[in-house]
Amino acid sequence: MEPGDAHLEPFERLDRFAALVGTDRADEVPLDRAALAMAAVLRAQPTDDALAVLDELAAGCPEPTFEGVRAHLFDALGFRGDTSDYDHPRNSFLDVVLERRRGLPILLATVMIEVARRVGVAVVGVGMPMHFLVRDARDEGAYVDPFTGEALDRAGVRRTFETLSAGRLTWDDAHLAPTPARLVVLRMLTNLRASYARRRDPIGLALVAKMRAAIPELGPAAAIEAARLGGVLN
Repeated sequence: MEPGDAHLEPFERLDRFAALVGTDRADEVPLDRAALAMAAVLRAQPTDDALAVLDELAAGCPEPTFEGVRAHLFDALGFRGDTSDYDHPRNSFLDVVLERRRGLPILLATVMIEVARRVGVAVVGVGMPMHFLVRDARDEGAYVDPFTGEALDRAGVRRTFETLSAGRLTWDDAHLAPTPARLVVLRMLTNLRASYARRRDPIGLALVAKMRAAIPELGPAAAIEAARLGGVLN
C-alpha cells in the first residue's frame, strides 16, 4: 500500500488493487503492494507503514542467504502460523500478519519472499495443493514450511503433502512448480472467500468478488459473480 492509501474511498482502493494485479504478466505483479492493497479494500483502518516494516525486517537480517532469512524470520523473530484461529480473515492481511507475526502459510510465505528480495535473495512461492511453501529460487532442493518455519528438502515436502492429503490426493512433481505472484494473490482471495462464506459476511464476500474480477486468469465468470454479489455495496 502506498503512503496515504488508508484515506482512499473503498472503490478507489478497489481501483488501486486492480491496477496492481492487472499487469501483462502474472509474475510481474508486486506481491507486497498487491497483498497490502487487498488488505486495504477489506479493512476499515489499514496501516500505511507495512512496506517500511518489511524494509526494517530486511535491514535486520544478519545473513543474506535463503537459510539466513529463514532463521531470521522464524527462529529469531518467531513468525508462525496461527494455530488458534486459523481461517480468521486477519491471517490474510499482510499488515496485520507483520504486526502479530502470525498468519496463514501463504502470507508468511509472502513475508519471506519480500524480505528475501530486499536482501538480494531470490525466493519463489510454491502453491502445493493443501499447503503453501517457499523455495530457494537457485536450489530446487531447499524449501521452507512457513507455517512452522521448518527447513525442508524435497523428501520432506512430499512427506508433508502426504500427511496433509491423507491419501486423498496423489503426489505429482508438478506440485512443486513456482507460483507467479498474481496467482499467489488469487489464492489469498480464495482463502478469504472461504473465510467470509463461513462467517456469512456478505460485505466481505462482495469485496472479494470485486477483487477476483480484476484477476485476468478468472475471465468473465468472476465479473458475473462480482455483479451478482455487489448489490450489498451500493
